[in-house]
Amino acid sequence: MVRRVNLQETVKETRKKQAEHTDEALLGFMQQRPGALSLYQIAQEMDWSIGRVQKSVERLSKNGLISYKRAFLGGRSLKLIVPTKTEEKHSGQPAVVLPKSFECTITIPTDMVSSDCWSDHAFLYALDRLTLGISADRERRWQESSLLEARVQLRGLEKTTIVELPENVYHFYLLNMTEYDISTSPKMDKILVTVGRTQPTERSNR
Repeated sequence: MVRRVNLQETVKETRKKQAEHTDEALLGFMQQRPGALSLYQIAQEMDWSIGRVQKSVERLSKNGLISYKRAFLGGRSLKLIVPTKTEEKHSGQPAVVLPKSFECTITIPTDMVSSDCWSDHAFLYALDRLTLGISADRERRWQESSLLEARVQLRGLEKTTIVELPENVYHFYLLNMTEYDISTSPKMDKILVTVGRTQPTERSNR
């Protein structure tokens, strides 16, 4: 008896396994390199094509394993990619975690805070419902009109600067499920973070 092989199904299964292997490799790379990276940076460091990275990122994002952060660098919009906080279920499959332990940070390209005026801390101002200001030093104009002022820690990580936010500020601005734009002042001593619209996800509707 001759067994017939469905060539189309075989090719489909092979591509599926290749995609799973690609996604596993990319997620492992992102988890070893915490922080925000662009598609170009990932492609360059992994020696992959932009197309391969982009397709993998789309699949991982759909599964909730990575998320996007948007920044402005030199007047150009830059989409940055960060791994989502995960923990292992009993089944061994990663599950997205949005609890109190979620790291309350935002990520800024280091090029935007490269001025000598920045140190390991900065001053955070809640300017309005959609805007946060981050200044290297206390800013009197922002002090007078802001809803909140707080001293925050900065830490460098590869080509990015991580800003540690108070938990209440992080959750008030819904930064765990929104995109944000980042712009800098001409002297590069101040950063404006503009919070965008809430990202529609299947999880948020459950």
